[in-house]
Amino acid sequence: MRSGGVAARHPEVLVTNLPGTDARRPDPLQIRLPAIPASLAVVRAHLRSWLPTAAVNAATADDVLLAVGEAASNAVEHAVLGAGRDVQLEVTAQATDTGLALTVRDNGRWHALPSSTRGQRGHGSRLMRALVDTVTITPTPQGTTVEMHKELHS
Repeated sequence: MRSGGVAARHPEVLVTNLPGTDARRPDPLQIRLPAIPASLAVVRAHLRSWLPTAAVNAATADDVLLAVGEAASNAVEHAVLGAGRDVQLEVTAQATDTGLALTVRDNGRWHALPSSTRGQRGHGSRLMRALVDTVTITPTPQGTTVEMHKELHS
């Protein structure tokens, strides 16, 4: 879906609570929608609703929402440039034995920072790394995947 059209104002959203395998954990959350700015609020709202089901406290929820929001914003801003197709954004959240596994994936194009903008842009990955315990960014010709893990301490 291209920016500015009807879909930009009203994104089609697929939200799925996948059946969990452990009764002590909430069902995983999966959100799939167009990589457009209007989708970012949808991601935040669904994730904000899901986090308490995983026994995440408010401060940790804020960190997770900001980290996931940054990764999703990067997909909306960068992955669509020159993609030549409608770009989809997928966000998943799953409770693990030790914390949260979070994934933000798109099917757009990876764009390395031009050397002329280094120092002015590219702070998102540092922000994500400051908010969660691990961040792995995997760019491929088929899109980019950002995998994050946030430890939860009892």
